Amino acid sequence: MSENIKKKANDDRAELEVVDAGNRSSIHELISNWLVRLADAQMAHYVQSERLYFKANISGYALITSSTIVTAMLFMNAVGAWKLLLVIMSISSATLSGVVSFSRFAEKAEQHRSAAGCYGKLRRQLEKLNTIKSSLNDNDLDKQLKILRIEWEYTSQNAPLTPYSALKKVMKLKEEQKKKLK
Repeated sequence: MSENIKKKANDDRAELEVVDAGNRSSIHELISNWLVRLADAQMAHYVQSERLYFKANISGYALITSSTIVTAMLFMNAVGAWKLLLVIMSISSATLSGVVSFSRFAEKAEQHRSAAGCYGKLRRQLEKLNTIKSSLNDNDLDKQLKILRIEWEYTSQNAPLTPYSALKKVMKLKEEQKKKLK
């Protein structure tokens, strides 16, 4: 693991430690930071889910098409180029069948969609906590933040790995939104 990645992992762990509840300004910073991170995680999982559903659809349609063509051509008395086409389509169909079975795009997409939903739930809970934090005493606020942190850790542990490309796309979308607002 590179030094930057190790440092980032340590920073993240330290940040997830709940700040001293007596310091309201640092809690405000913590909540703001967590809201951004939860929103980014949610969007990255949705982005990855969409990509995987797209791959599942394309590979599924290609498999259906190639299987149908191979099956139809079996009833022909194929010779020459038609026979070569039948062999190529048979190989393609078998390969696509293996790719679809092994890759499990739709299953992975559903896992990412589910993780995005969990991150969204956590984000909404934190948004609600942010609106009522002034009415809570320090111990109650600290308790709520600890509960949220534990739920977040559980969600992160059970969520599928999100590729960096999905996070980059989220950052790009955020930049585009900022430009539109200016």
